[in-house]
Amino acid sequence: MPTWTTRDGIEMELRPIQDGDADLLMSFVKHLSFGTRYFRYGRGNFELREDEIQSVCQPDPARCVHLLVLGRTATNQSVVGSGRIVFEAGEKSCELGMSVTDSWQRHGVGRRLLEALIETARFKGQTQMWARVLATNRAMIAFLLGRGFVVSDDGDGMAEKIARLALQGP
Repeated sequence: MPTWTTRDGIEMELRPIQDGDADLLMSFVKHLSFGTRYFRYGRGNFELREDEIQSVCQPDPARCVHLLVLGRTATNQSVVGSGRIVFEAGEKSCELGMSVTDSWQRHGVGRRLLEALIETARFKGQTQMWARVLATNRAMIAFLLGRGFVVSDDGDGMAEKIARLALQGP
């Protein structure tokens, strides 16, 4: 998977989640701001239980793909971005969910993560990617619009938007 070095010397690696990533993922979620947790998980006090973390770290590749962006220094390694696509049974569309730590937002991490998820979805034969986004999450809506998603109101009300991206072949 791709690696790159940031301007300040942090080595980044984009790779699939692995069985041993539970502690890294738990720390990632714990250190997200209240607002970022709220926008990603629907509540700011969201925390993963140990059993949930273990199942997330062992995804069924026929059902979903989960990618991480790891930031590494000489003394530390941490998850700075997490993205997941879940395939709809019997359909050719997948649901997107992703988040980036507050300190790494607007530094290209989300863009690289989303590009890898789109490429993976295309490779898996998906024809559409979609995401539910809180209407108040203007930064995510702008991010997705800038990457070609079409954003519309959710039929259930004004609180959520649905972002859709048509996936052409590779």
